[in-house]
Amino acid sequence: MNIMNYTRREESWQPGLASGPRDAIFSAMLERLCGNGFYTVNDQLSHESVLQALIDREERLSTAMGEGIAFPHARLENLKKAIFALATFKEPVDFDGSPVRIICLILVPISDPSISLKIMAQLTRLLSDADVRRQVLDAGNTAELRNIIKAHDPRIDKPILARDIMRPPRFSVLGADLVSKCSHLMSVNNLHAVPVVDDQRHILGEITIERLFKYGLPDFFGQLKSVSFIAEFDPFEKYFEDESSTLCCEMMEESARIVPMDYTIMEAVFDLAIKSCPKLYVVDEQKRWVGTIDKGLVLDNVINH
Repeated sequence: MNIMNYTRREESWQPGLASGPRDAIFSAMLERLCGNGFYTVNDQLSHESVLQALIDREERLSTAMGEGIAFPHARLENLKKAIFALATFKEPVDFDGSPVRIICLILVPISDPSISLKIMAQLTRLLSDADVRRQVLDAGNTAELRNIIKAHDPRIDKPILARDIMRPPRFSVLGADLVSKCSHLMSVNNLHAVPVVDDQRHILGEITIERLFKYGLPDFFGQLKSVSFIAEFDPFEKYFEDESSTLCCEMMEESARIVPMDYTIMEAVFDLAIKSCPKLYVVDEQKRWVGTIDKGLVLDNVINH
């Protein structure tokens, strides 16, 4: 099925809107999208309840996806059919510190939450193309904006891929960085793993919190049933001795899981859940790191979507 089936002919296309506070933008987009009898068909919903659902979801985690794009969405118990609107802005809208000029606002029935992810996946693929993004931002009227999307025949029966759900690259270290920099990143940002990259953002390896935590422990320590007879032993003595000189390239493990952008979501879940990979590092055709997938991302954007 084409995602155009989840749009309204005029109301879903909102080019060149004026910027403003995020929640006020949600309200303005809803007023247009949900006009012309929408609340008559969906008589148990109201502008206020739908707006609050969008705000509540956004407060849990920003839906800004990078490249100036955001996908605010809400699951609604009494919505008859999924629907979305695509809006562009002359000036950026602030999404928790991220400037956004393209907003795709999606409403789905609570009984069919995967529709929003499939719509998001198709639009993400289209808008990842810089030329398409430029065309969308330059669209001067509703018909022009609608026709740009329609021309690409975006269908929701295609599988969801790594590129559709990955987070943009954020935290990393270079091989020549001191391992103390990595441990600080993990501590401050509550990270379970940090990739080690080169100057071209190729993944060289990965430092996990388990690797740091166990660093310097004698082999026999992991076999003990009790530590009562060595209670005075300092398990981190070696770490503190070496942290001033140990490099990330010396601490990293080369087993980082690197996957292509067309890796399917089922393959990603298998790696995370069954193979216990802490993170999946998504790379482009030049093997450059372009995104990350972890269990938290899957939980928030797929299971709890």
